[in-house]
Amino acid sequence: MTKFEAFSKAFEPSQTEDKLRNFWSINKFYSSKRNPEKKPYTIVMPPPNVTGDLTMGHMMFTLQDILIRWHRALGLEACWIPGTDHASIATEAKVTKMLADQGISKRELGREKFLEHAWQWKNNYGNRIEENLKTLGISCDWSRNTFTMDEKYSAAVTKAIVKLYKDGLIYKSHRLVNWCPVSQSVISDEEVNFEEKNGSLWYIRYAIENSNNEHVIVATTRPETMFGDLAVAVHPSDERYMHLIGKNVILPITNRKIPIVADHFVEKEFGTGIVKITPAHDMNDFEVGKRHKLGLLNIFHPDARLNENVPHAYQGLDRFVARKKLIAELEENGFVEKILPHKLVVGISERGNVPIEFYLSEQWYIKMEKLAELTLDATRSGRLKLIPAHQEKTWEYWLTNIQDWCISRQLWWGHRLPMYTCDQCQHVHCEEHAPLKCSKCGHTSLTQDPDALDTWASSWLWPFGVHNWANPSEDEKLDLEYYYPTDVIVTGADIIFFWIARMVMAGEYFTGETPFKACYFTPIVRDSRGRKMSKSLGNSPDVSAVMAKYGTDAMRFSLVNQIVTGQDIFWSDECCDLGKNFANKIWNAARFLTMNAEKFDINPANISFDQLKNRSDDIIMGWITSEFFDLIQNVHQAVEKFEFSQYTSSMYEFIWMTYCDWFVELIKPRLFDETNSKLAKETLTLAFQIFDGILRLMHPVMPFVTEEIWQQLNPEKKSKTIGFEQLPLPNIKLIDENSIRHMREVQAVVVAVRAIRGKFNIHPATDLQVYLQDKKNKFGNLVPQMEALAKAQFHFETTKQGFCAPSLVNGSEIFVSLEGLVDRQAEKERLTKKIEKVTTTLLGIEKKLSNADFVKGAPPHILEGAKKQLLDNQKELEMLQESLKLL
Repeated sequence: MTKFEAFSKAFEPSQTEDKLRNFWSINKFYSSKRNPEKKPYTIVMPPPNVTGDLTMGHMMFTLQDILIRWHRALGLEACWIPGTDHASIATEAKVTKMLADQGISKRELGREKFLEHAWQWKNNYGNRIEENLKTLGISCDWSRNTFTMDEKYSAAVTKAIVKLYKDGLIYKSHRLVNWCPVSQSVISDEEVNFEEKNGSLWYIRYAIENSNNEHVIVATTRPETMFGDLAVAVHPSDERYMHLIGKNVILPITNRKIPIVADHFVEKEFGTGIVKITPAHDMNDFEVGKRHKLGLLNIFHPDARLNENVPHAYQGLDRFVARKKLIAELEENGFVEKILPHKLVVGISERGNVPIEFYLSEQWYIKMEKLAELTLDATRSGRLKLIPAHQEKTWEYWLTNIQDWCISRQLWWGHRLPMYTCDQCQHVHCEEHAPLKCSKCGHTSLTQDPDALDTWASSWLWPFGVHNWANPSEDEKLDLEYYYPTDVIVTGADIIFFWIARMVMAGEYFTGETPFKACYFTPIVRDSRGRKMSKSLGNSPDVSAVMAKYGTDAMRFSLVNQIVTGQDIFWSDECCDLGKNFANKIWNAARFLTMNAEKFDINPANISFDQLKNRSDDIIMGWITSEFFDLIQNVHQAVEKFEFSQYTSSMYEFIWMTYCDWFVELIKPRLFDETNSKLAKETLTLAFQIFDGILRLMHPVMPFVTEEIWQQLNPEKKSKTIGFEQLPLPNIKLIDENSIRHMREVQAVVVAVRAIRGKFNIHPATDLQVYLQDKKNKFGNLVPQMEALAKAQFHFETTKQGFCAPSLVNGSEIFVSLEGLVDRQAEKERLTKKIEKVTTTLLGIEKKLSNADFVKGAPPHILEGAKKQLLDNQKELEMLQESLKLL
């Protein structure tokens, strides 16, 4: 007799997960090698910051794991390449703070010594995110793990910059940039978070030159920048000020005269309709300044202290300290007309957590026009597919209005720019290795540019840079040819331009190929109040703690089940109850099967899904086989279309309802019928075959519970993994529509009887008498199962007797006897009270939805929730009224 390792009453993730992680790791199941007999399927992991901790955003790596596991089980050579990003600004900020806490100044320490500390920090703490990611059960090829400052990857970055420079696409220019006063570096738009703040609008008098106390009133939210004013501007058609155009005003405190110019940029309705123009510290003012040839006047040091271009009393003051001092002096001298409260949007440096400055500085830029054309052609030609498709409009708009890319950063941690300037003649060289002498004058003293590259200017090479693109060996060349281009990239839409578009640019320009065939943009994860989850809001859960509480499979499934393409996710930890209960449902199904297998001396290890054939001669077996192959077809289509929630919901519905709630219950009478053990054994064998297929299909989403069950069912395969078992493939020949239709009629009758039981609050253990208007009994030998499932006795040749509740099922009437089961008067009273309660609730919801202010101001998920409540209560009221009518 076959003996099994005893299944516990419930699945215990804490006793399983670490064991299986070690099992997968020790056996190196997920290491990939070129295989000419297999087609490759490649994904490169969006590299998390080396400074990072596990967040809800990282949980989206589950989608990549699903795809890689799915295609591995389809027989492809699946390779998922992991890695981490050096995160220039974030890492430098952490190391600088660490040193400051020790009383060490970064500037006093010097570049070389600082980098020694940075590398030490990275070696001590930088691998934490990798270890955290492994808790997700992800199946990466960790032997290919890449860090963006590894020697080989760094060589690729340098090679790319040198090529762009020599191709004439890199240049240096003075421009306004986003400037972080804390890191004292330019930052990208992606590193600026815009927040609404409560501020003030100061109305300041600017005297008109050579007039008798005539003045204009300028409204500003940043009075300290007035020291950099080079003009005031009015709208050309503003009749209030047309007579002043061309005159000068006297700048308060400094007594410097500046012109009044006319420009369509000015909004007549803002403030007084006249604005100050500070070209060196505002992007819009910069453009106005260019149009009117005003020049530039920088008033800040890199740390946002005021410089020598302001009155002596303000030099060296922090910008906000200077603001207070200036307002006090303006008020004292009668220049302030009024001060009003004003809400404004402020750009905050993500890393420095302070308001940014628009700062005039000399930076390196990449010309983007040619690269943008290549990228647009990738989507327009169909070489690259964006999912969801609506992202293509945003893609087109950005690429057709693209600005040149500022790639230099005033940082030490990162890839240093390979530009070398001759100390003698100032000729600039851009080379992969430091030149020994100037190619122009022969001088041997050259100085390397101190700036580091923007982090995105290294990670845009990621899909091919991970293969030692710069100096590959013959073996590495073959690797690049085999694994590149990749198949798909999965990431958030917030970096569509900063990374996705730029990776396409790099792939097209440096390799002549689009780096991936598809880009799937993950949804935004929001909390139950609709707010985007973020560290700054403190509303993002401790992911490790959630997984420890519910299990990793539970969190993976519960998250993926909510992912509908193009829609945000509203998350709370309690969502994991769904996945936890589902894992236990699968576990208990295995437990039920093994308990019965011993009775019939069945060894599941000898039963494979691959042996499955349709038994059209048996309704139950023909039906479950047909339903299962219908499921197989649906989930294959779902994965191909990146419809992840369709995949998980289809699996959930089949496993929980079709297989466990219906099939298992239908076959129980057979398993306990000792008169036909042959049929019982055949049925149980089929149950194992389908369950084996279920485990294979479910493994990409829930790898732990499926692996643990598969190991217990296949003890002689304990050195192997379910991850390499062939996925069940669609086969429409094994779908018998007649069996499905017949069984669904059975289900419809049972459901109708259960509904009447629930409607009249009849105890589940009470036997019911059911009369069917079907004298021929089309259900045949399934009637005993129907009676067991409905806890009822069915009558086919007897007309209804006594007080009955009717129901229409597929055009046929059935009647459930209520005689002696329902106290009509008491039930009437109960239903009447319930109707009154539901009616009151309905009136409240209707009132709320008829309130225009609520409909206009409520967050989308709150509004949708109210509408759903309305429909649910309307449906419940109809059912209650119908039941009352029957009484």
